[in-house]
Amino acid sequence: MFKLIFGLGNSDIKNIEALAKLYAQAGAWMFDVSPFMLPVLHNALIGSSFNPDDFKYCVSVPVEGDVHGKKAKILTQKCKKCLKCQKICPQGAICNLIVDEKKCIGCGICKKKCSHGAIKLYDKTDYFKELKKLIKNNEKIDCIELHSSVANRKEVLKLLSKIAKRYKGAISLCISRKNYSTDEAFKLINQAKEILKDNSDFFVQADGKSMNGGSCDFSSSLESVAFALALKDLGIDEKKIILSGGINAHTKDLCAKFSILPLALAFGTYARKSVQDKNQDEAFKIASELVKNACEACGE
Repeated sequence: MFKLIFGLGNSDIKNIEALAKLYAQAGAWMFDVSPFMLPVLHNALIGSSFNPDDFKYCVSVPVEGDVHGKKAKILTQKCKKCLKCQKICPQGAICNLIVDEKKCIGCGICKKKCSHGAIKLYDKTDYFKELKKLIKNNEKIDCIELHSSVANRKEVLKLLSKIAKRYKGAISLCISRKNYSTDEAFKLINQAKEILKDNSDFFVQADGKSMNGGSCDFSSSLESVAFALALKDLGIDEKKIILSGGINAHTKDLCAKFSILPLALAFGTYARKSVQDKNQDEAFKIASELVKNACEACGE
């Protein structure tokens, strides 16, 4: 199955509306947005004559310190105006050395590229507070995903417990291999399962090369596939695993090579960049191929 990640920090309404319409037409299974953008997604699908019940809504929230919940800022006193950050940004969020917060997803690629230390990342807003509003208002939420790309297991479990007290539906825990070894991830998963024993379902999103800028090579996908294989070997049901981070056109071949059939492939920057600046027909062709590849990779 195909899951589209809009980018947790992405609040570019026009971008989200266009992507939702395109990938809904292409056959997407699930859409992943921040709690702030869920109404935008919902209205975009209805406005394009789609039935929202034909799709799954995943609402993502980050643990404090997780890169997905951050924004970039250019420090003008240190900036040398080389424009490297502007050229490298996968979201096109930097123009005239100003970061558009609506487009920035906190990937940190600009910070890595800057050799002058002129870019910092900071936590922007309280996602959990907005999530509570959605739950209280009984908005359509099919899954809540907790991004735990931080090494503080205590904080991850604390926020997970707060979510579980308010929401009994499906929960997805996105775990980065950068912060957890396989054994540590397995321990975290088991602790999460205990907390979520009264929830309807539990998934693990194996995050490989998270927010890598949408590269299309085998190495980008390899980390997520390898992580998923390691979890499978420890007894995690592969149909409870979603692959993310570096997912691209090569992921299907890697899944076949290593004989793994995950629940879904979660496409992020690669899916967004692939259709950027393309005409309607070309964009639909690309999107449809990505959805088809994802379904085949999952044995559908």
